[in-house]
Amino acid sequence: EKVKLPSDDVTNSWELKLGASPIDLTIDAGAYKGTLNLGGLSLVNLTIRDGASQSEVIFDSPNLVEMEQLQYKTGASEVKLMNLANANTRSVSFDSGAGSYTLDFSGTLSRDMQVDIKSGVSSIKIIVPEGVPCRVTVSGGLNNVSPMGTWTISSNVYEKVGAGPRIDIQLSMGVGNLELISQ
Repeated sequence: EKVKLPSDDVTNSWELKLGASPIDLTIDAGAYKGTLNLGGLSLVNLTIRDGASQSEVIFDSPNLVEMEQLQYKTGASEVKLMNLANANTRSVSFDSGAGSYTLDFSGTLSRDMQVDIKSGVSSIKIIVPEGVPCRVTVSGGLNNVSPMGTWTISSNVYEKVGAGPRIDIQLSMGVGNLELISQ
């Protein structure tokens, strides 16, 4: 018997619920559109690799354990990483091709965070809450940097003062636009 696939777009919808046990989570996906809400879990490591995607990863509440590393590798995509301070990680590695990316560090930052961003021809928005100390060092090709809020600028280093744990961001971008937002 022959099986025919629908000629329209196929929607593959998953809703997974993970428990409170410590998890080393790896997600490998191709081209997709989706939202991952990873708040309130016990992630010790998180790796996400995808192709041309339109995705949003949200930590709507704090990760219950200290995460060693959050890695995200994507192709030509539109990706939003929201409430990254709630990930409770010491290290973020974000590697992307051409696309549009938002890294929002809202939430509760409980320890210093080292962030390494590598991107091709892209538009990147980095949001850091007011009062959180942060340093962003930009390297790479021709970049248009638009700082909004209170930033001290010295050559290719953008800093803001605050109290508590600090975010240190190393950003290497081919050609593109960077919005640095302190709010």
